[in-house]
Amino acid sequence: MKRLRTFPLLVAFFLQQLCIPAHGGNGGIHFERRGWHEILQMAKSQHKLVFADFYTQWCGPCLNMVENVFSLPEVGAFYNDHFICVQIDAEHGEGVALASKYHVRLYPTYCFIDPDSEKAVHVSSSTQTPETFIETGKGALVPEKRSTYLTEAYQKGKRDKDFLLNYIHYKHAVHDREAVGRAFNQLIETGHTLRDSMVWKAFVVAISALTPYLQDVSRNYEDYCRLYSKKSVDAKLFAETKYGKPSEIERLCDFEGKQFNLAFIRIENDMNRMKFDEAAARIDSLLADTVQNKTEIMNRLKFLVGRARHALKESPHAWNMKCLEYARYLAYNWPDRKDGSIHQLYADMLEQLMKQEVQKDEIAKLISQPPRYGTPSYSMRSPKLKRKPRVL
Repeated sequence: MKRLRTFPLLVAFFLQQLCIPAHGGNGGIHFERRGWHEILQMAKSQHKLVFADFYTQWCGPCLNMVENVFSLPEVGAFYNDHFICVQIDAEHGEGVALASKYHVRLYPTYCFIDPDSEKAVHVSSSTQTPETFIETGKGALVPEKRSTYLTEAYQKGKRDKDFLLNYIHYKHAVHDREAVGRAFNQLIETGHTLRDSMVWKAFVVAISALTPYLQDVSRNYEDYCRLYSKKSVDAKLFAETKYGKPSEIERLCDFEGKQFNLAFIRIENDMNRMKFDEAAARIDSLLADTVQNKTEIMNRLKFLVGRARHALKESPHAWNMKCLEYARYLAYNWPDRKDGSIHQLYADMLEQLMKQEVQKDEIAKLISQPPRYGTPSYSMRSPKLKRKPRVL
């Protein structure tokens, strides 16, 4: 049992890594620390719209945007140049009245406000990628792309190609899948096809899952490859077949990543049916395969291990130990060494399983031996760095 003395040291190491800041440095969005009246006056004097980020102190997506999007130099450069920016706590101070005035019901909500009329001319929401968030800001600067115009014009029956494309991109940014699907169908019904590059771009960005449009791409695979390149077409087919029925995916054309997706769908199906030995065998086979894309394997494995972590008490002992082994593999090999979520996953599984007396000796044995796959030692050193040559 002496080997168990290493466990507190491991936990301390994990917790240390979790304290690493999610971002660093300056250059992101500059938010003004002024009252609302002063913000409006500043925007008027500079002939800019106000960008108001409505948030709450308990909102996880709000914090995610602050740490991973608002902090980026490219995002800051665009927003600081075009808007007077302010963050508004919707549950405190004058933020309560402002949230009510602008009908804020979910968080985060992004309002772009005309300082003269004090009306919101463009409204967006939800977690967004940096690219999408910059496009959201660009939309606020063009009257034909603003949410107020798009919503009103759509309700009045406007359906030309350029309008529908703008409407689709806006609804995609706020994660309104139903509206996106309906508008895209209307775009096709007016005579446009995926062979139009602008329609294809909207399809790639906004239409997900195994739709009839994706099946059309499969049936006419060579044509689409000539139009948009095999790499682009394969990427779309791969992205939309990560989930679904194996029988339906097998009927599609051959594309890069098809068998990989099928393997993980079958692993998840094995887990659902509690066929844990079969699931472990499939995962081990993928990890042992030196040809497979290890980064993609880890991305998918993280989700499966995270799911297994929440079912440790109900799952068989052997499967729990395999999942701990996979969590260790992720912690040792995850490319972003500053991503604390991976270390938390490993530490949490270790802690939970250590509380089960029957597994303590087996866990001690596991962590005292080098991993079967991937990096042999646990280090925060980036895998992008080569080893320093030894001087003989």
